Amino acid sequence: MKLFSVRATLAVALSFSIPAFAQTKSNKSETYKDIIEKAYNLSLQRDRQQALNILTTAIRRETKPAAVAELKKTSNEVAGVFFSDKAQQLFEVGVSLRKADLNQSLSKMTEASRIEPDNSVIISELSRLMISKGDCSSAQDVLTKQIRLSPYEEELKIAMAQAHLCQNHYLEAAKLIDARENGKSPLQKFWLALEVEKSVKEKNLTKAQEILNSLNKLDPKYPERPYWTWKIDNVKKVSNVDSAQKYVMTCKNISASQYRQYMIDPMLCRRMTEMESELKGLNGITE
Repeated sequence: MKLFSVRATLAVALSFSIPAFAQTKSNKSETYKDIIEKAYNLSLQRDRQQALNILTTAIRRETKPAAVAELKKTSNEVAGVFFSDKAQQLFEVGVSLRKADLNQSLSKMTEASRIEPDNSVIISELSRLMISKGDCSSAQDVLTKQIRLSPYEEELKIAMAQAHLCQNHYLEAAKLIDARENGKSPLQKFWLALEVEKSVKEKNLTKAQEILNSLNKLDPKYPERPYWTWKIDNVKKVSNVDSAQKYVMTCKNISASQYRQYMIDPMLCRRMTEMESELKGLNGITE
């Protein structure tokens, strides 16, 4: 998750790019580097939408993989930079409140989105909070608008797949899952968790277990993994107290840094009530 400010990075880039852009000769055709410089210049003027529009156009017409990668990187930076200290402060407060007070977290993130309605970092987190609250249609709405502006932002695509799956829109979720760059993304574990959930909902337990095995190999510390192990067994009518206990203990003891590491999952440690009820029913209460 991009829980950082790229303002300083962007400012440094701008300090070099603006003079260079001003010196670009009119008789030369515009290169992708010229486009990046122009986007940084527009960002300095806080014109995020125009900056993203010219970057998206350039990405669609560019044929060189290295150039496309650099343009996409710039697009992600511009999409997520905080122009307002107030918006960034609200965002950070919202993030800090998410585990303990979901309602207050959503309130702060909504306020941040009013200040910077086209900031993809804010919108991604806002949508996840909406999903956590079960308001998945609203999450889809805010994501649809942001994806039009920043169509190459992977976190937005994951959030959209999560919003679709939350509404049992299996086909739409599958399209996004299948279109990802499989195996190449640092966010692969979140895609795998989505696939597990989709397979469980579709009662394809064999596939769910196979994908869960892949998730375990990729990241055995993923906090929601014990829940899905329990869920698969539960659908099979098999008791699995160990996984239920492991989930409860993992979420009770998760640190703030660990929580942030996995916050792209909107249901992170949101199934505690279900698991604790399961344990009480089996007379295995976990303190």
